[in-house]
Amino acid sequence: MRFMFLFILLTFSELSIASGEGLAPETLELTLNQALEIADRGNPDLQVSNQSISVAQTGITIAGQRPNPSLTYAFPIGPAERKQRLVFNVPIETGGRRQARLTVAEAKVREAELGLVRDRQLVLNQTRNAFVELAIAKAALSQAQRDLQFMDRLVEVAERRFEAGDVAEADVFRAIFEREQIQRTLYPAENRVEVATINLNRLLGYSLETTIKVIDSSHLFPTEETIGGETWQVPELQTLQEMAQERRPDLALATQQIETAQHGRKLARANQSPDLALQAGLLYDPFFPAFTYQIGVQLELPWGSDRGGEVQQAQAQEEQARFRREALLATAKQSVTLAYTNFQTARRQLHQDLGVLEPQAERVLSLAEKIYELGQGDITELLVAGQSVQRQRQLYLADVARLHQSLGELELAVNSRLIGENP
Repeated sequence: MRFMFLFILLTFSELSIASGEGLAPETLELTLNQALEIADRGNPDLQVSNQSISVAQTGITIAGQRPNPSLTYAFPIGPAERKQRLVFNVPIETGGRRQARLTVAEAKVREAELGLVRDRQLVLNQTRNAFVELAIAKAALSQAQRDLQFMDRLVEVAERRFEAGDVAEADVFRAIFEREQIQRTLYPAENRVEVATINLNRLLGYSLETTIKVIDSSHLFPTEETIGGETWQVPELQTLQEMAQERRPDLALATQQIETAQHGRKLARANQSPDLALQAGLLYDPFFPAFTYQIGVQLELPWGSDRGGEVQQAQAQEEQARFRREALLATAKQSVTLAYTNFQTARRQLHQDLGVLEPQAERVLSLAEKIYELGQGDITELLVAGQSVQRQRQLYLADVARLHQSLGELELAVNSRLIGENP
């Protein structure tokens, strides 16, 4: 009976393990806006940046703390002195040190908040690029599979014509050879999809094994009508430059860093004020016995250091922050100009692909295939036509990628969604 029970238990355990191993990874269907919303909520790097605000806020609590008083008790040991002393020491902050510390701490909180805005902008741009890359990678894989199907048909036609005595066996060998070359392109195409999926999952905060199905919202792959119409128009360059100066979080952060440095300089000057402490003491002489009360003031004498170095350092940091903002302004202007130029070029190239080259490529390949199948053409002509069409389709996908990359750089440069609905 015990043996039967163990046998049943082991059997069900193996079945449960086998069923667990057969579970497929979760599959998600996402649009670009959905991916951006998920990254905004669950990206691990943004969670770290968000926590930095809490860390900066604790600095306000620390800055508001006052120095602790001290209590000193002195008990004499030896015959030379018999008096016992109890001293209560209360430090007094002078020069507005505490308020200056609080002002600096509050400025650092604003820096952390602007840093989160900057990091959010970068993460969302990375998510956008990763989403587009996954869509293009899957399109490239589908295109490679269609090219392989075309070569399968070519091999069949070449074999039929060879069996009919219409062509030499060399045509069959050439068709098979070309097919194997196309077969080889499937492996890097599949790897590209896997890499793009891993990168997107990392940005979304999902398990790296999660399968993502990209939903095309007519924004990923524009048509000839949309790419040439108002949908893909962006503001003029001068307007974009003004938007960048108003909206870029790195410029706002640089401005805030100047303000923080100014407050730091004021704090350094406040720290130049001498340390002051009020004292109250009790002196007891057991010989009489008698008590004596003492009241005193302890004042720091700035003979060794007036803390002028700290003031100079704060002034240098303020000047550095100003130079940093000027450099960022130049970088922002450059990035907007380059991204605008690249976007307009990519848009023109894609319009040429969709309006002229893509329709012609379909007709060229279809006619070449029909001519060869009817026995009126040479296989070399068909292979050359096929390679030309494959190259054009690869260029089309590269142009789509270049369009989205330049658009992402432009939107990053002005910190605004220029095309498509805001998530």
